[in-house]
Amino acid sequence: MTDSVRALFMPRTLCQTRRSRNQPTTRASASVTIRPPMPSSPSPSVASIIVHTLSQALRDRVVATFRSATRRERTLRIGVDIRPFYEPLTGIGWYLYHLLHEIGKRDDVELYLFGDARVTDYGPVLHADLPPSAHLCWFDLRGKGIISGRWRALTAAAYVLWMKLIDADVMFAANYFLPRLLGAVARRRVVTIHDLTYKRFPELLQKETLANLDYQMKRELAHADAAICVSESTRQDLLHFYDIDPSRAITIHSGLTVPGSDSRLPIPDLPPRYLLFVSTIEPRKNLDVLLDAYARLRARRAYDGALVVVGRVGWKAEATRERLRAEGVHHLDYLPAGQLAAVYRGAELFVFPSIYEGFGFPLLEAMAYGVPSIAAHSSSLPEIGGDAALYFEPHDAKGLEAQIERVLTDKTLREQLAAAGPLRAAQFRWDVAAAQTLAVLRKAAGESV
Repeated sequence: MTDSVRALFMPRTLCQTRRSRNQPTTRASASVTIRPPMPSSPSPSVASIIVHTLSQALRDRVVATFRSATRRERTLRIGVDIRPFYEPLTGIGWYLYHLLHEIGKRDDVELYLFGDARVTDYGPVLHADLPPSAHLCWFDLRGKGIISGRWRALTAAAYVLWMKLIDADVMFAANYFLPRLLGAVARRRVVTIHDLTYKRFPELLQKETLANLDYQMKRELAHADAAICVSESTRQDLLHFYDIDPSRAITIHSGLTVPGSDSRLPIPDLPPRYLLFVSTIEPRKNLDVLLDAYARLRARRAYDGALVVVGRVGWKAEATRERLRAEGVHHLDYLPAGQLAAVYRGAELFVFPSIYEGFGFPLLEAMAYGVPSIAAHSSSLPEIGGDAALYFEPHDAKGLEAQIERVLTDKTLREQLAAAGPLRAAQFRWDVAAAQTLAVLRKAAGESV
């Protein structure tokens, strides 16, 4: 899920409200690039940008305090780390995107979006459009060339002061940790934990990386008022590996948005019949078990269709990469969402043999398209698939072979799974996830919910 969103937006010097609530906003499926503005004359200095921005922030804070005191108006001020938008959107980026766009529809919430202290000619680049009502906060230093170390330090210090003036009621980190500057001013904080792969499979990481992740997680959990887990499976892992009060670990299932096929994108040359696997190819995805099961079916002529594998080859997957050249196996690498939708719809059967998933979006996507699905009986997959999928033990290639053959030869079972899948997928809604997330944020901020 790395398809991006197209939206050209030009952040200003100040913490800027994107658009009024009555203006339309559009969403597309390509990457967004922030382009430097046309040079103006005269160009303000870095110092004047900082002073002007902080002065405006102070004015806004005084006005908000006055309104709250005189009109009894109270909006929840949420600070959000938007660093997941610095790269083409993947699972965590899309998670944050959908939550922000749902929460941003509310009149009783103000979103303040934080990332780097400054944007320059060299970045950062955002790859997502933002909620119309959100305030994007960074010092706009584009057109200033290379920023000296002195001014970088000054803008970082001024950014902390700016955040203190905004005085968000609660900070939200969608990607495990708050960055250091946000953590320095956060009065309350909520983080989202997507999975604990590094704890379940420590051999996949270098020792230094593992130690750093573990240290940062312990520190973040010690400060977090709540930790949102995207599945109960992830919550149980969190409670198992870390000393955290169970009442602060809260399960909120992610939502699902199913894109339609994009007729503007060429559809890959697909075989007429195929089984389907979608995910990055790496050891925990367990693709070799599916390749074994498929080879056995093909060898005894129980299935004459192909196996289509969609996903980039990750690390420690060299041996698996070689097997993708086997007869009947088609590797399509990464596909944009519009193309992937067509590939899902054409599959006879979807198989997701992953050993460990924090949530398992590919399984849910396949079911949403009405594709009969089989998944490994591991981690969050039975929780997500429910009774709308079949399961097998993760390392049992013969068991997977039997389940595949069962679905392919039993028309009634195929029809039952195809009908049950969309109903199950429809239970995972972003508006529900956003409402539950907002309730956690309100409670962390000290509001009654």
